[in-house]
Amino acid sequence: MNLLRHLRDLAFEKQLKKDIAKNERENRQFNVDDVSSIGVLYHLTNEETDKMVNEFVNELKGKSRKIQVLGLYNDNYIPHYYIQKLTWFMLSPKTVNWYNKPIAPFAKSFCEEEFDLLIDLTLEDYNPLIYAGALSKAHFKAGRYTERNAKYYDLMIHSEQVETLPEFIQHVRHYISKVNR
Repeated sequence: MNLLRHLRDLAFEKQLKKDIAKNERENRQFNVDDVSSIGVLYHLTNEETDKMVNEFVNELKGKSRKIQVLGLYNDNYIPHYYIQKLTWFMLSPKTVNWYNKPIAPFAKSFCEEEFDLLIDLTLEDYNPLIYAGALSKAHFKAGRYTERNAKYYDLMIHSEQVETLPEFIQHVRHYISKVNR
């Protein structure tokens, strides 16, 4: 089983590297008050996570911003507590290929959207969301610090500082509010 996982990860890394080489994005600083479009990545683990991300997104929407959310759920069937919204999209094993590259059309359009800001709320590595974050054409990207993310993100928060999603969201709020003030 480990050999299969290793082969999947190698195929994923090779495809990511190939797609990144073709990807162009304009990196620019921003003032949080001037942001008009935001993309959010998250991993749906339970109902509590869904509620926290909903609250955070609603808080971000408060200033007439365009927000799109791309989530990942590790089961084929989306849970009953998740309510589909117009600008929320959910990846599942059915919407990724064998090495976890997102293949759903909504994932491709999410990556091509030129958000002013992309916020990655994942606390662990999930290849479909890593792919979406890396290939996003967002002008400024924020998320958890990892060596891998250092290649793709502009602002990173060390996960040793935080252990739970609410703490991470608090750190994201704090650091995003300080950018370009």
